[in-house]
Amino acid sequence: MIKRVKNLLPNAPFASEEVREYLERFESEILRGISNLVVLTIIRQHGSEGIHGYALLKDLEEQTNHMLIIEEGTLYPLLRKLKQQGLVAEEDRQVNNRTRKHYRILPLGNQMYNFMVGFFSKMLESIAPLIEIDVGLRDEYLYCPNCANKIDLSQANNRFCEMCGMNVEELRNRRSTT
Repeated sequence: MIKRVKNLLPNAPFASEEVREYLERFESEILRGISNLVVLTIIRQHGSEGIHGYALLKDLEEQTNHMLIIEEGTLYPLLRKLKQQGLVAEEDRQVNNRTRKHYRILPLGNQMYNFMVGFFSKMLESIAPLIEIDVGLRDEYLYCPNCANKIDLSQANNRFCEMCGMNVEELRNRRSTT
């Protein structure tokens, strides 16, 4: 994002190469940490149909109002890594007389996704007061107090956290009575 910021005044902070490099490194560290999460999110949204890489990039840009942009040179190695880790499956399909790799999330990918969303959500919630932002977590999910895994409350059979094994039934019951 910083690379797209234009210098408006010669004495603006962005005019300084040192400031710009510092902020670009900051952005890079944040993006590196959430790239897996957002890529899994987009793939998951497309269900069993899956999505090809270019469409994934466009969906991501659109859904984040062009705030989060992942370059192709970053996306495809990330997709290969997710495939090697057993989180996504890859399938060649013909689209407009072109072979495209479509990616769909696997059960392990769903588990990892829920953990990452839970961890990230709880992390944002915990630092929100420090950085003066509001973060509201959605009521249809429970976040495991042991590991922060996101648990869908619409799934009645979720008695235990699928990531750490903690019994969350009492927490579910307390939540449903309030």
